[in-house]
Amino acid sequence: MHAPHSAAEVPAEVEPGLAASSAPPVQLAPAAETLVVAAPLVHETVEFRRLLTRAFLVPAILLALLAVALGGGVALLVRQARLTQRSDRVLAHSARLRELLVDRETGLRGYLLSGDRTFLGPLERADARLVDTVQKLQVLLREDPDQLARLEIVERMAREWAEYAAHERVLFESGEDYIRHFKAGEGVQRLSSMLEVLDILGESEQARRRERAEQAALTGRLLFWLSLVCVSAMALVLGYTSRRQLLALARSHGEAVVAMAEREQAIRELNASLEQRVAERTHALAAVNAELEAFTSSVSHDLRAPLRQVGGLTRLLDESARSRLHAGERTYVAMLRSTAAEAVQMVDDLLSFSRVSRAELRHEPVDLTSVLASAREVLRYEQEGREVEWVVHSLPTVHGDPTLLLLVVRNLLGNALKYTRKRRPARIEVGTVNVPGAEDIVYVRDNGVGFDMKYAHKLFGVFQRLHRSDEFEGTGIGLAHVRRIVQRHGGRVWGVGVPEQGATFYVALPRREQPGEIAI
Repeated sequence: MHAPHSAAEVPAEVEPGLAASSAPPVQLAPAAETLVVAAPLVHETVEFRRLLTRAFLVPAILLALLAVALGGGVALLVRQARLTQRSDRVLAHSARLRELLVDRETGLRGYLLSGDRTFLGPLERADARLVDTVQKLQVLLREDPDQLARLEIVERMAREWAEYAAHERVLFESGEDYIRHFKAGEGVQRLSSMLEVLDILGESEQARRRERAEQAALTGRLLFWLSLVCVSAMALVLGYTSRRQLLALARSHGEAVVAMAEREQAIRELNASLEQRVAERTHALAAVNAELEAFTSSVSHDLRAPLRQVGGLTRLLDESARSRLHAGERTYVAMLRSTAAEAVQMVDDLLSFSRVSRAELRHEPVDLTSVLASAREVLRYEQEGREVEWVVHSLPTVHGDPTLLLLVVRNLLGNALKYTRKRRPARIEVGTVNVPGAEDIVYVRDNGVGFDMKYAHKLFGVFQRLHRSDEFEGTGIGLAHVRRIVQRHGGRVWGVGVPEQGATFYVALPRREQPGEIAI
């Protein structure tokens, strides 16, 4: 540690945006300093933990309620599906029973009319299968006494018909007068009575099936709207609580700043040395920045987790109830899934934008030709299956951060490739503008969809888009990255475009290395 400077000799060693105090340095007693520093930080830490606890509990409770509602709805839908499936089996077996009864009557009539015993084959096979079919129906209808009673009537009438058929065969084979019963149509009447009861059974089962299908459809709709309401309520509650928490944290931070100002005043009043005062302020600011970074990371995680859970739950809803939702309802579910995915991507993009703003800036010679080659290699997959014509002119060597400048070139080339996707061939030109001055101006020109210059002021805003998301993907953060990085290098960036004729983006960087970065 060097000797303290006088007030007139103090260099600007504080962080950007914080004005150095002009009051004479004072000496602060260790005990008083510890008390003043610790009090606001402890209060802010407790308040921060309380806010995080609320931020976790509110979405957790809402998600639990939504999970319970979805579970109950899905269980009800499964039960309705099983009942509908049972009705289908009852209808199938009753139709089979009808066929067997008809086969018996036609076989008997054929035998009595022709005397050909081959007609007895269908009758005997129908008799053999009749009992099994009736037993299956009895099992399926065991919980429905009305339908079971109808089946018992049919079974009893089938036995009576079998006795009548046996009697007719005995009369026929013994040569007695069987024709009197045959002409009277007694067998047909018996068959008609059985079929009439079977028809009533089938119509009743059809009515039950329709009722269950309507109940299942109603349940599916209720489940969909309940989920939609829950998700909307969750979004509203999360937005409201997040806003309150951020405002509360801002107030807490404001109180901490006030406390720090009071501490600085106390330090000045106690005539602490300037070197010690600067070190103490730097330490306190570093602690606050660390807490703010931790807050950013925690809040981003707390925002992403519920959004991903919303996407997962809507996917489960789509998979489990898709067949019972009409086209409009399926569209709403798809919109929910898409919106949740876009929200997660926006949170990630904001974090990336924040990291670019805070990253330490290096200054060293950067060959833009090499940077361009690296960016094209990264974007090679974007060109697969496309006809892209590259025109690359000689590029200068500039001073700056190679990693951040690579991000600038990659974003500009990525936009050029994206917005020329419909061109055959796509043409992308990279070169420099030879103008006198203290800047190197590099441009990226394409023959893509271009843009209207009256919207040029929106080009470099965060999440600003000039084209619909269903035409071109992206969240609108790329050009905001470009502007922030170029401005940190002391440069400028702008764009010129014509709709359906292409766009040109210019990046101007200072030719001489600047003594310090530009604060944004």
